[in-house]
Amino acid sequence: MKIRTLFAFLVVLAVFACDSTTGPNDMGGSTDIELTKVGSEFGVSIKIKDFNNPALQNIRDTVIITKNDNGIVTFKGTFLSTVEDLKAIDTLLGTQNLSDEIKHQVVDIYLAKYGATIDTSDHDNLRLDVEFKLKITSEGIQDYFHAKGDLSKPFTAVKYSSNIGDKYEFTNSEGKKIVRTVIEKNPDEDWDLAFWRVKTIKVEEPTPDDPLLQSIVYVGNHKFGLVGLILKFKDGRVVETTVLPWDVM
Repeated sequence: MKIRTLFAFLVVLAVFACDSTTGPNDMGGSTDIELTKVGSEFGVSIKIKDFNNPALQNIRDTVIITKNDNGIVTFKGTFLSTVEDLKAIDTLLGTQNLSDEIKHQVVDIYLAKYGATIDTSDHDNLRLDVEFKLKITSEGIQDYFHAKGDLSKPFTAVKYSSNIGDKYEFTNSEGKKIVRTVIEKNPDEDWDLAFWRVKTIKVEEPTPDDPLLQSIVYVGNHKFGLVGLILKFKDGRVVETTVLPWDVM
């Protein structure tokens, strides 16, 4: 199967992956919260601004918490799609004209970054599997992607007590500094979550080294955790995802 049929699948993965400790990168709070109980399941809804296509909603997803070790929470995700739906998503993202060589390179980058695997043996059930860890407490969320999975080096994605302009900084093993900045903190409900609207705090991370993305915006809520990701592409397209914590809602 050509790489173009997998390419959008890897971009979708980038949506789900959400790396630091007094200061904005300290993360205290309770780890005994309803949101992170083992067995809890999450759903994901995807939309591209100004575009509506059923292929985005046809992705079948299962994201489950398999372990909680004092707030370090292990998620296991499986995403299924078809060749035809991924071709449609490829077109929606505006990446259909990239060469197969470039798409191979991008796929390899995302697979390595998120530790994902793909099974393409069944064209009606293309499968992407990923397992990752986040630190989640009543105060906020941290991840380990920029630390390449090193649990001693968490990076704050969202801290609910932060204010607009606050920054979280992380220096990776190559000496590169990554900065996440609080860009919005809304006193009123502004984000649709199934049948509700919730208040959110939004944190933006520029991604200059990413082959496709200009930045990622993490959308957090003090009760429901990470309720969304906004991916801003270098060509101006915007992909929004909503994360639905079914067992808490």
